[in-house]
Amino acid sequence: MRKIYGIDHGNGNIKTEHCVFPCGLVKMSKEPSRFMNEDIIKYKNTYYELSDTRMPYRQDKTNDLDYFVLTLFALAKEAKYRQERLNGSDIVLSVGLPPADFSAQSKAFYDYFTKESKHGVTFSFNGKEVNCYFRSVKVTPQNFAAVITQRSEMIKKYRTVNCIDIGDGTVDLLVLKKGKPDLRVRVSNKSGIAVMKYEIVNRIQQDFGIQIDGDLVEQVLLNEETVLDETVISAIKEMTTEWVQKIIDELHASVPDFRTNPTIFLGGGSILLKEALENSSDFSMINFLTDIRANAIGYQKIAEFQEVEH
Repeated sequence: MRKIYGIDHGNGNIKTEHCVFPCGLVKMSKEPSRFMNEDIIKYKNTYYELSDTRMPYRQDKTNDLDYFVLTLFALAKEAKYRQERLNGSDIVLSVGLPPADFSAQSKAFYDYFTKESKHGVTFSFNGKEVNCYFRSVKVTPQNFAAVITQRSEMIKKYRTVNCIDIGDGTVDLLVLKKGKPDLRVRVSNKSGIAVMKYEIVNRIQQDFGIQIDGDLVEQVLLNEETVLDETVISAIKEMTTEWVQKIIDELHASVPDFRTNPTIFLGGGSILLKEALENSSDFSMINFLTDIRANAIGYQKIAEFQEVEH
């Protein structure tokens, strides 16, 4: 039976239509015990467990098996949520790449999944064997998939729409002209949230002599309760505003003025920066796709549409 799965392979998190988990793996040669009912995959005689410690940023995700194994976790978790069986299934795998990397990396990304699965895919998930087949692999530009399926009314209304995806590792810019990507604009800057949090943590330690972590930075930006002094909270927000301006200044090389057309923000980072972005005078109209699964849902919908057409 054919099943369609959209998966967003981020630098910080893997996302499916219903599931989100960190891009972190622990590899073991022997089967570990499921102390807290952790999900465990066995693939090619190696056991894998998910970890909250994320892997370092990778522009090319095809150099080893890590992202393939993360894909297996995504399939297993999403199938569990849907109450579907993967065993014996023909799977349509719908994935994506940042617009700046799409032309150069789309074939390699396609090959990464198809070559590894050319004889089918066999693995065990929590001790149960799974055998399935990748019927097809579809690679779509990131941002485009999310915006075209979830903000179609804006695409129809405005001739030009700017799409900015703020992720953990990168900030990606896509410009849509009459609903199609402007191929002259291909931007992916390494100014993502992980880099910003690292900078803020270091500056807070230097300026205030206290050691915080990235989670505390997130709590402050989401206006959650902390025990931090108000001066520290104000400093974190001020540094965040500076980082937002840095992002905008970098993107101005491709879009000189964001005030002339609407801008859609997506990605987990845009949620953290929402307050600073809304207060920025560099935009006249902004819209947020706040669901961090937006790209995965977009990949899913595009694949479903293409499958019906065929």
